Amino acid sequence: MQIVSTDKEKCKACYACVRNCPVKAIKIEDQKAEVLEERCIACGSCVRVCSQEAKKIYSFKDEVLARIKNGDKVIGLLAPSYPVSFYPLKPEEVHGKLLAFGFSKIEEVTAGVEIILPEYGNYLAEAKDYVISSACPAIVSLIEKHYPELINHLAPIKSPMGALAKYLKTLEPNSFLVFIGPCIAKKNEALNFNESHIDAVLTFKEIKEMLKEVVPRMVSGYPRNFTQSFPLPGGLIKSLKHRGYDIESQKGISIEGKEQVIETLESLKEKKVSGVLFYDLLFCRGCIDGPEIDSELTYIERQQYLLELSKGNKTILSKKPAGTFRVRYTVKARKLPLPTEEEIREILAYTDKFTPEDELNCGACGYNSCREKAIAVYQGLAEIDMCLQFLLKKTRGEAEFYRNKYEMENRKKYYLDGITGQTEKIIEIKKLIEKAALSDGNVLIQGESGVGKEIAARTIHYLSERADKPFVAINCAAIPENLLETELFGYEEGAFTGAKRGGKAGKIEQADGGTLFLDEIGDMPLSMQVKLLRFIQNREFERVGSNTPRKVNIRIIAATNQPLAKLVKEGRFRMDLYYRLNVFNINIPPLRERRDDIPLLINRFMNEFCERRKMAPKIVTSEAMSILMNYSWPGNIRELQNVIERAYYLAEGNLIKPEHLPAQLTSKALSGERITKLTTFKEAVAEVEKKLIIEGLKATNYNKLACAKLLGIPRATLYQKIKEYGIDA
Repeated sequence: MQIVSTDKEKCKACYACVRNCPVKAIKIEDQKAEVLEERCIACGSCVRVCSQEAKKIYSFKDEVLARIKNGDKVIGLLAPSYPVSFYPLKPEEVHGKLLAFGFSKIEEVTAGVEIILPEYGNYLAEAKDYVISSACPAIVSLIEKHYPELINHLAPIKSPMGALAKYLKTLEPNSFLVFIGPCIAKKNEALNFNESHIDAVLTFKEIKEMLKEVVPRMVSGYPRNFTQSFPLPGGLIKSLKHRGYDIESQKGISIEGKEQVIETLESLKEKKVSGVLFYDLLFCRGCIDGPEIDSELTYIERQQYLLELSKGNKTILSKKPAGTFRVRYTVKARKLPLPTEEEIREILAYTDKFTPEDELNCGACGYNSCREKAIAVYQGLAEIDMCLQFLLKKTRGEAEFYRNKYEMENRKKYYLDGITGQTEKIIEIKKLIEKAALSDGNVLIQGESGVGKEIAARTIHYLSERADKPFVAINCAAIPENLLETELFGYEEGAFTGAKRGGKAGKIEQADGGTLFLDEIGDMPLSMQVKLLRFIQNREFERVGSNTPRKVNIRIIAATNQPLAKLVKEGRFRMDLYYRLNVFNINIPPLRERRDDIPLLINRFMNEFCERRKMAPKIVTSEAMSILMNYSWPGNIRELQNVIERAYYLAEGNLIKPEHLPAQLTSKALSGERITKLTTFKEAVAEVEKKLIIEGLKATNYNKLACAKLLGIPRATLYQKIKEYGIDA
């Protein structure tokens, strides 16, 4: 039966249980700490340190309650340390409370101490080698499971609890015996030891919770025993001496506490000590410090209180026990495989530990050293990536990944939002730009002047892995042919008259690691096309006036407003260069082919302009919007931006009207020219009106009176239009 288990839902992989388990009876699986019954000694160390209350102790509460409710004869066996747990209640009050709860009778386990003292005295007198006490069940389990070499030195004598239980069963065989004490290991003794005679074990914490609402029955007194001080350190040796079994100080020593106990057992295993006849070992600092003692007194106060209670106490056994109180212990050890040195090094290498200096031995994993953890990994007790140093390094890498991903998402939003539009053509262009950014191939962007080719090029650059490197642009049509070569490739000192001292790096060199944007590539002279092609093929170039090749790592994005395919046919553009550049082709449509985006562009230009100038935005009237929507826009987006800025300055009030627009727009509108998608005039005006009202409401924070004033229409008309167009206001 497993005494301590793990609630995996609560376990948070803090490894505190591993760190504090003296026998490493914990297996980590999927970052959950599972208690291994075959290794566990039920000492309660893991229960004490688990801040998540994930360690669960096997409970007999339901069975005890059922027995009491059924009217069975339930006898409570009180551990000698109970006075310090129930303090400030007096011992007789504790007895009375348990009787009031329903226990038929209360016995003190100090009577069991009286039973085992003669057994120890006789056994020690006959012993030919050293003897280890067996009163503490955690010590018994520790030797049975982890120090089988010492099992023959373990005193084959029952614990006080086991001895008293056997004694009571001979007197009242049908009784149900319940031990009440501070020790979790007593549950293990009751369930898993040979001939324990105990039917149930409740810890002080459990019984106090059960007695919370009980009013104690008054009792005249309680049985007092001279062994009341037995739970104190060295209690067994002192009790033996008190009964006349004098063990000379140099032949009998008491050792308390898990570290000291394990150190002693290791020394005995290695045969490093000798000359001691009797080792009285207690896993805790005496039973007054058991894992479930649940006392408000300090450790020293507990000692003083028990010593005071034990003064003048006498024997309490009413009948001399008959029979033997010996017991046989069995080896329960399961040896785990041990790795070779090479296998240990392989495990350490997985967590980046290649030299002794890499082994920090920080203990965060719960093991004392990196090598100890590596052995546990080999044995299947630990997970290989439990290492804090390794996890921090891994986490930093993951954090960097998600930070880059987050920055990329922000960059996507920022730069793709810079390409304003909701028409299908623009949505498709945005998708192409994203795909182009993921690759590192050359890109050719085509479209009329003013459609935003450079914006598309910059977006590709800033969404790519080259975003933190330079974006260098050069307009091939704006630079004279005789200067274009030096602008691109740079020059050395003395290459020509007027050359700077030390020479000068060209645009290609400046763009190293980043992106070179060749705007108006269709206007590049054929002689330069040859040199550019040679560079694109091997990414090597020579400065003007130099014979030393230089290598760079750049991406090329070219743009043109000319039909390159036609120029190739006419022999004005090299075919091989065309195909080198046309790895990824993006064709941006003119504004007249995406007229539905005009209101969005106007709104964006208006907001950007007003934010830059710290001015309030103005509203474009439906008449002016109709003219803007129907104009052919030969200058595309750039022309639209200039028109809106000009109109803003010309409009003295809050409205931009037809008279504020350039003559070329209004004259074509008056002459009846319309280049738009097929729709009725009424539908076009309605769409513009709806957008104006929505923008007016946003500008006035949805104040309808202010919106009506801003738009220059009666409030009743505004309400009518809101209802007509189904605007959410």
